[in-house]
Amino acid sequence: MTEKPEFVDVLVIGAGLAGIGSACQLRRNMPQLSLAILEARPVSGGTWDLFRYPGIRSDSDMYTYSYGFKPWTAKSAIA
Repeated sequence: MTEKPEFVDVLVIGAGLAGIGSACQLRRNMPQLSLAILEARPVSGGTWDLFRYPGIRSDSDMYTYSYGFKPWTAKSAIA
């Protein structure tokens, strides 16, 4: 590694629902802290993005799994 390591106050591991929610709350409640999110995969979303089963629907309403900054706006409440 030839670059200097970057230092942050908070390092969030994983860009799933919990990681994204944690980073959002930290940014809102402690804006003075620097933070970074590390995700191993090329996309965010964690388990909800990784496991997709064509033809299978979740019994969890999507409003529960959305955030105020990106609310679920589809007509169907179930994915």
